[in-house]
Amino acid sequence: MTDKETIKELFLAHYDRMYLLAKILLHDDEESRDAVSEVFASVLDGTVEVRPDTAESFLMTCVRNRCLKVLRGKAVRERAQKLLALDDEADITPLQPQADRLESVLRFCQEGLTEQTRRVFLMHYQERKRYADISAELNISEAAVYKHLAQALKRIKNHFKSSDNGQD
Repeated sequence: MTDKETIKELFLAHYDRMYLLAKILLHDDEESRDAVSEVFASVLDGTVEVRPDTAESFLMTCVRNRCLKVLRGKAVRERAQKLLALDDEADITPLQPQADRLESVLRFCQEGLTEQTRRVFLMHYQERKRYADISAELNISEAAVYKHLAQALKRIKNHFKSSDNGQD
């Protein structure tokens, strides 16, 4: 079903219910509109084929699946933020010690992390890449990206915790 007129009819007939479902699942107007738009973009570019006899249930399922993917992504980000549990206090350390500390962290990354973990860590924190982008570029799952980052952060934290205590 790649006929633009048919897709337009589907859009007009089902958008409101699809948006409502997305809104219920995501609790966010913009993300809900994006989820529905992405489903219709997939239909329009031919990635997804909709049969007229099952169009409504199929489109609703697509929206639900898209919303679940968004929610999974949020859960991964929240878990990563918990791992980074930073103090609420402002860091008023002078710039040179901060630069020295950053240099120490980068040096530890080169010496103390596996190649793959180091690549994931640097892609995320230096290049500011998202989990999905790292996953695609390295041909690994987003879960693997999360595990590499968690491992890197744990090893860095443990290393510097022990070196701050004079045990290094």
